[in-house]
Amino acid sequence: MNTYPSLLLDVRDRRTGLAVQLDSAAQPDGAGEPGDTGRLVVEEFGRGRPLPSGGLNDCNTVEWTGERVTVRTSRQNPTILRYWRQPGTGRVLIGTDLAELTARAIACVGAESDRVAQIRAVRASIRAIGGGRTVVFSRSADGGATEVTETVSQSWQASPITGETAVEAGARQIEALRREILSSGTPGPVTAVVSGGVDSGLVAALAKQAGILDHLASLGTPWGDEYAAADELGTHLGMPVRHLALSEEDILRAIPETVRMLGVPNREMVAGGVNLVAVYRQGDIPAGTVLTGVGADFINSGLRTEAGTVPDLQRAVAQCLADAAAAGELSGVAAAAYGYTLRHMYWNTPVIQAALDTDPEVMRHRDREKGHMRAAAEALLPPQIAWRPKQALHHGSGVQRNLDGAVARLIGPAAVDVERFYELIATELADALVDAPHEPIDSDKCLEAAVAAYVRENH
Repeated sequence: MNTYPSLLLDVRDRRTGLAVQLDSAAQPDGAGEPGDTGRLVVEEFGRGRPLPSGGLNDCNTVEWTGERVTVRTSRQNPTILRYWRQPGTGRVLIGTDLAELTARAIACVGAESDRVAQIRAVRASIRAIGGGRTVVFSRSADGGATEVTETVSQSWQASPITGETAVEAGARQIEALRREILSSGTPGPVTAVVSGGVDSGLVAALAKQAGILDHLASLGTPWGDEYAAADELGTHLGMPVRHLALSEEDILRAIPETVRMLGVPNREMVAGGVNLVAVYRQGDIPAGTVLTGVGADFINSGLRTEAGTVPDLQRAVAQCLADAAAAGELSGVAAAAYGYTLRHMYWNTPVIQAALDTDPEVMRHRDREKGHMRAAAEALLPPQIAWRPKQALHHGSGVQRNLDGAVARLIGPAAVDVERFYELIATELADALVDAPHEPIDSDKCLEAAVAAYVRENH
């Protein structure tokens, strides 16, 4: 990885208006002219990159004039934006990469002797912008700190349709998915990452029908795989499945870039994201578009994976939508760093709204999560695939159960506080950019430094 896709805006309050410098980390002494205007789509990262699933309406934007800077995030919030205000000044930094934002803030105020403590303090002062928000940074009337106002500008609204059968509701959901796949304009070659389950199976089947699918791939680790189920899907679609075998070392070496993508990681989020980051690093999928079925459980079952009843399914789905928009785990940044366009086909407005408009009782058809979609999927997939028990990507590969143990083997002790270890990795990432702001981060060195720091802390 030579470059990491990111945006950073340096906003300064001059006497004649706000001056905004885009990508100021590359030009630390420069600044735009007061009164300049501009607009950018965050997910293009200043390079005209293909947009994620859902297109422009599902992206985040930044606009600026001489009087204010306005950040608008979509409800999906595909790339989390954060900001830092320099104390006692009108200066604000707005960025997508928490490590870069932290390092740039330290450059503004000057590095201190206790670098680790300073990094932690700066990170704690940086604020994240949630999904469906409008945040306005305005000039202060008295020349003091830049004023910040945040409002909720978009929210999801459920309008369940009454009288639908399970098959009718599922067909409506699948049709919304089909339209999004047809209109996605995916740059080829296109690879669908599949598990052999209904979510990724539908994405692959619809992409094949649309004539845009070039490859199927399924990943595995020393701890587990879903190759057999994926091969069954491949046989049905008449396509071979590439088996992407990830070693324990591949997974561990992908952790720093996963932490960087997430910004503020936790144990579950790293386990959920590290698989695909390891795949990008491996490079066995040809550069192009990667399609996934990730997100289907967020919108259809509130992450329910076992038989039984969720007391309030609508509330569970709403919580999943909010959590995903705040977490960054569906970000396409890590994919873009390696030349891929990542598209989670269930994570766009029409497909999400189709799920929200489905009666929760219909979703529970046959007492199965996504029962309505499974029933309708039988028109496209064999029943054994449509009704296969659900496993999340990181559960099927065994990463969720085994990553903690792999981290412990890397460090040495029998048990490790993995979330503390991930915090140390985040500190090392920022520290690397403080020392060399214009150079790519060596993620292997950051991993080694975090291991050494953890050992010192727990000696």
